[in-house]
Amino acid sequence: MCTPDRRPDESGRGWHECLRHIESEGRNVVGLNLENAVPIRWPWHEPSMLDILQGTPFDCLVINWTAGLSAAPVIEAARRRNLAVVGWIEGAGDHAVTISAAKSAGLSAVAIRAFKGNADIPVIPWSDRTDVPWDSAAPAVAIAGNVWPRVNSTQGGGDANAGPTNVPWLDSNGWYIQMARARLRAPLWMVFDPPGKSTVFSAQSYMNAITDSEVAGGRWVLSLDADLLAGLAARAQGALESWKQIAAAANFFRDRAAWKSYHSLGLVGVISDFSGPDFEVSGEILNLMARRDLFFRVIWKPRAEAATFAGLKALVYADSAPPDAPLRRKLSDFVEQGGLLVAGPGWGVQGKPAPPDFDTQFDVRSVGKGRVAVANAALADPYQVAVDTQLLLSHRNDLVKVYNAPSSGCTRYTASADGKKALLQCLSYADGGRGGGGLRTIWVRDRYARTRLWAIGAEPAPIAAQPSDEYSGVEYHLPASTPRPYLALEFEV
Repeated sequence: MCTPDRRPDESGRGWHECLRHIESEGRNVVGLNLENAVPIRWPWHEPSMLDILQGTPFDCLVINWTAGLSAAPVIEAARRRNLAVVGWIEGAGDHAVTISAAKSAGLSAVAIRAFKGNADIPVIPWSDRTDVPWDSAAPAVAIAGNVWPRVNSTQGGGDANAGPTNVPWLDSNGWYIQMARARLRAPLWMVFDPPGKSTVFSAQSYMNAITDSEVAGGRWVLSLDADLLAGLAARAQGALESWKQIAAAANFFRDRAAWKSYHSLGLVGVISDFSGPDFEVSGEILNLMARRDLFFRVIWKPRAEAATFAGLKALVYADSAPPDAPLRRKLSDFVEQGGLLVAGPGWGVQGKPAPPDFDTQFDVRSVGKGRVAVANAALADPYQVAVDTQLLLSHRNDLVKVYNAPSSGCTRYTASADGKKALLQCLSYADGGRGGGGLRTIWVRDRYARTRLWAIGAEPAPIAAQPSDEYSGVEYHLPASTPRPYLALEFEV
């Protein structure tokens, strides 16, 4: 039972004490609150390895499991430490038998590919990106097939792997997580492993992987490379120091779980069903907008008619098929009232020509108080869609500018539901754990009463806004000692 003295606090802590008394086949199974659980892939069968979890936020072991597997020593030892254990199940089989065996074994939950239905214990459906159970009412959904977050500067024999901007390509799951969270009702677990043995992984690379998911609102199922696993098993000092830093990053975001409930302050809404042939273009538009710090709001097309466009200045209708009549009317109303609509050729020609002062793939026309930009051909170049949308919107509408920062990074600007707090999170993948280079200056259009600077491993500190000579907003000059590569500015109105 959840007694008053065991109720969780605002950070979500206390759920283990609150939920751990669940009877299952005579066993006392540790309960699992998936909303704020911190999972880790657990490869060890020796119960003494659980000692490394002492003082860390990792409270959920994800073990590869099949019915009949002798994992009892680890499960029993985990239960004594109030740790949950999830059995990750590969391949097909009799789900009823598997779930019954998992319950008897004392598992807190199981993860089964494409699972649908009900069970006596929590079941986490997992999938690749191609077959996500979007309508699942499960307590969490796990998605595999993701990338290792990093600057992907080499490929194959060392050739530079550059994007359209001629800077090294950025591998990030952030845009995908934002898209997925617009559709899912459950917490999102991101599943990916470190790349092959040819890569040397620093503690910072793991911290970046954690941060990449957390900033976007997901949670990475921590997975360690073979060298770090071996070092931890041997209690090597270097491995333990790396482990301490990794745990600090995970703990930082767990303690600030409320940040995940904040909504995007982006001025651009991207409308799509994000599936089938449209996903390649619409998903990549999100990816490239994120790279350009063009803050966006994901609007899933089946819910677009009921969605609010309040606060948006532009909409990108990314699908090849034209919208149905009710949605078209809503989009037209948005334009008539002064908004910008970017769409493919299926939208059709309307309004008076209003060409911009730059070359563009769009036929731009004024309609009412707003504009419609219709592509001259199919929206086959997501990079150009992102660039032209930003130019059409104009940098006069920028919300944030980050100066003296590496080109490969991500920035997310969000606000609490009551509008009393806002949060700007910046992650630079190019810092590579070396502390970053140069003093950063961040320009913010909006003015706030109070601002605090957050960084992993440092106490929050007040930071004053400075007048901006170039723009009407304010600037924040970050101390040179600010830990890199992640930082956050927390604003209060």
